[in-house]
Amino acid sequence: MARQISHGSSVPALEHRVAVLERQVAALAEAARLLAAALEGAPLDTDHGETAPTARQAQELLLLPPLTPAAGR
Repeated sequence: MARQISHGSSVPALEHRVAVLERQVAALAEAARLLAAALEGAPLDTDHGETAPTARQAQELLLLPPLTPAAGR
């Protein structure tokens, strides 16, 4: 799963990989935030104190297909 950075990697390719990783981390952070809010019972903008919809939304974020670099990069 882990890929090594080769000495021949181009700057645009590395920047793209970093951008993909940043989006993945952002999705994980949002899922963690939603789960924490559900566990705390904190009301969210669209929720009325129910934890099930918030937990479902977090699960959907985690089940999204992994982001992959565009072909040819």
